[in-house]
Amino acid sequence: MKHLWTVIISLSVLLGCGTATKQYLLSADTTQLVASRHKRIQIGVDKVTVPGYMEENKIAIRKSATEIVYRDAIWAVPAAKSLTDSLIHSLQKKLSNPNVYLFPWDIEKERGKRVKVVINEFIYSHGIVTLDATYFIKRIGSSSKKSYLYTTHIASQNDTASIVQAMGKAFARLADEIGNRI
Repeated sequence: MKHLWTVIISLSVLLGCGTATKQYLLSADTTQLVASRHKRIQIGVDKVTVPGYMEENKIAIRKSATEIVYRDAIWAVPAAKSLTDSLIHSLQKKLSNPNVYLFPWDIEKERGKRVKVVINEFIYSHGIVTLDATYFIKRIGSSSKKSYLYTTHIASQNDTASIVQAMGKAFARLADEIGNRI
C-alpha cells in the first residue's frame, strides 16, 4: 500500500510538471500614443485600484450578469501592479516627461500633479472588452481635485491573447485621455 501511494504521488508530480500555463502581461498598448508637448511638472501616480476579480491570478471572463469564470491562463504580474507601471510609462511617453513616479513620494514641498485611477470594471464578455473607470487629477498642495468618468469598449475575439490585446488598447485609451487632461 505504501508503495502504491509513492507511485501515485510520483505520477502526479510528473504530470503536474508537464503542463505549462500561459502567462500574460496586462499593459497599455503605447504604439498608438501621440506625444504631446513636454510637461516639466512632476506627476505622482497612485497604485491603480482594480476590482476583486482582477486580484486573482487568473484571467476573468464575464459569462452573465451574475457569473464570472476564469481562464487557465494567468497574469504574469498582478494586474494592479502591471497597470500602475503601465500608466506611469504611458504618461512618461505621452508627456515627454521622465518625472512621472509612483505616489507617494516626498512631494509636500514640491509642485506637481497627482493621478489616481479606480477601475470599476475591466473584463471581457460576449466579444467585447469593457473598461469602466473613474480617475482624478489633483494639483499637489491644493485641496481641490477634478474627477472624471471613463468608459470604453473594444471588440475582441474569444481567445485569451486577443482579449489581453484588447485590454491593452482599452487601457492605452484611458492613459491617453489622462495625459491630455494633465
